[in-house]
Amino acid sequence: MTPQPTCIVYCRSWCGDCQRALRWLDDMGYDYDLRDIDEDGPSRERCVQLAGKVVTPTFEIGETCIVNFDPRALVEVLGQPPAA
Repeated sequence: MTPQPTCIVYCRSWCGDCQRALRWLDDMGYDYDLRDIDEDGPSRERCVQLAGKVVTPTFEIGETCIVNFDPRALVEVLGQPPAA
């Protein structure tokens, strides 16, 4: 079994799409590193660098960037969920 690539999620605490994405990641059993761009300036800068502007959630998975919550794209990059 191939290990899951590192997943960094750039989000905001008040963002409904972010909360939905985090709940999905938890339910599916994926590991992730959460970065609140309102609380962490360097993470905000990295989010802008990846997405071209502030968009949450933004996912950095290895060399891949996924902007907005797209479960199909996340499974494609992360592999089959551990909970499956």
